[in-house]
Amino acid sequence: MVTGNIKLLNKEGKFSPFAHLEYYADYKEILPEEYGIPWSFYKSIYKKEFLDENNILFPDLFKGQDSVFLAEVLSKVDKIYAVPADVYANLYINDAKQCNTFKKRHDYIMHYKMVFDYLSDSKFIEIRHSLRHQMMGFIDMMGVKGATDTLKSIQDVFRDNPKVLRDCEEYFYFKYKNTEGLNNLVRWDKNPDKPRISVFIPVYNAEKFLDESIGGLLNQTFDDFELICVNDGSKDNSLEILNDFASRDARVIVIDKENGGCGSARNRALDEARGEYIYFFDPDDKVPKNTFEEAYKNAISNDSDVVVFKAGTFNDDGKAKKLFFNYKKFLKVNKFNHFTFNWHDEKTIVLNKGYAPWSKLYKKELLDSYDDFRFDIGIAFDDVPFHVKTMLRACHISYVNKILYWYRVDNSDSVNNTSSNGYDIFKIMDIVEGILKHENCFDDFKLEFDMFVIHHSTLYIENTGTDKYFNLTKDKLSQIDENSVLNMPESYINKYNLVMESNTLNEYVSKKEIIQLKKENKKLEKKVKKLEKENKRLEKKFNELINSNSWKLTYNLRKLRKKI
Repeated sequence: MVTGNIKLLNKEGKFSPFAHLEYYADYKEILPEEYGIPWSFYKSIYKKEFLDENNILFPDLFKGQDSVFLAEVLSKVDKIYAVPADVYANLYINDAKQCNTFKKRHDYIMHYKMVFDYLSDSKFIEIRHSLRHQMMGFIDMMGVKGATDTLKSIQDVFRDNPKVLRDCEEYFYFKYKNTEGLNNLVRWDKNPDKPRISVFIPVYNAEKFLDESIGGLLNQTFDDFELICVNDGSKDNSLEILNDFASRDARVIVIDKENGGCGSARNRALDEARGEYIYFFDPDDKVPKNTFEEAYKNAISNDSDVVVFKAGTFNDDGKAKKLFFNYKKFLKVNKFNHFTFNWHDEKTIVLNKGYAPWSKLYKKELLDSYDDFRFDIGIAFDDVPFHVKTMLRACHISYVNKILYWYRVDNSDSVNNTSSNGYDIFKIMDIVEGILKHENCFDDFKLEFDMFVIHHSTLYIENTGTDKYFNLTKDKLSQIDENSVLNMPESYINKYNLVMESNTLNEYVSKKEIIQLKKENKKLEKKVKKLEKENKRLEKKFNELINSNSWKLTYNLRKLRKKI
């Protein structure tokens, strides 16, 4: 098999690259799993002897037969020769939209099944996953008119594949549950012994928040979950409130334990969880009514290991403050439906400050496949190592571009508001470095880790407010290679220089205040220049007005009006 490049040709005669296939710039050999989604069989040539020996023919399908042919070829070849030549221009027509009969829809679903079977080897896992996105997209394209035929076809073709069948049926359920005539296509069955989501809440002296937060969880549009509330030695009435919720709702499970910290409470909940997916929640925060539905729908659509979503902050007066976890900024993607990524696609996700577990839905199968997916005990910022491990190990991460969590910023009992916890960040840095080395990717993240150290060590200097902490920070930063610092964004270089050029905490604070005042002064200077420019514009307009003929002609009228 020899392959070249293909370009798409639109109706206006313009060419564009084929999004899911590599564009070859050199002569080289590639492995069959590197080819990509089995499209475009016509950009390649095949040795007839090879096809005859393996009895590779096109299947008897109305739609999708070329992909099946190519998938069988990929399953049999050892390597492919690629040439840096444009060998084909494809006038793109969306074949899926031509599936306007039951037979065509059934055959198109069948072609997915046949490709999955031919590419069943583990080396093709990413191709299969990408093709699964395409199948979910096909469901979308069939729309309301083709929904019944498409679902019947999936139920027939994938009747021996319960995982794919269930995911597709549940996707249909969420897609059409509010559509008259289609809302009974799929039954929403629940198993009380195996809920779809396990929700964890570590509770310590949170009595004033529980009615609002737990009440909001129990009122979700998605109801198939268990709510595991771990009372971590509360000294207020938290336990009584939790038990009252449990007496009124069977989904609420209360575990009472001695105080051991948030990490120990979450670990205890992990031990008890029965759900297919795991969700962490903090008792002083709140979520929109559709959080679980949006996150779970995204998970089953993408077969995700982790689903990430946006979060916002609020305070007691209900005002929103700022936005967290806007992955759209660095993923450079506009549509997130049927789309997954991992750290190989975007390293920023590992050490990007978005560590909070409440911004993610986790597949329990992923967490169970490792024996160290637990929170560190007796240390602040324990969610950071958990996040780093998750982002490094998750093969398929998906994103919901909606705010599905609201984080309270005015809780005085929060870890972030406790100055003594700042010292723990140095322990966290050592733990994270150990994780990166254990996963054999420390060299890949050397620059990012150095930036992580600079950001987090300087973050708590003033909050902790001791020379001891400042000296620990300076010592930590002195271990960073200066050449590494030069490759960082300017904001990190400035943070690094400010610490290294200061001898004491007071000197550091003074220099930082001077820098801040200079920044504010520049802003004021810009504002003054803007006002001066506007003043000149108004003066010019005024002069034009008083020198105009209309102004001179109406002089006597204005004078008379003034007297009156």
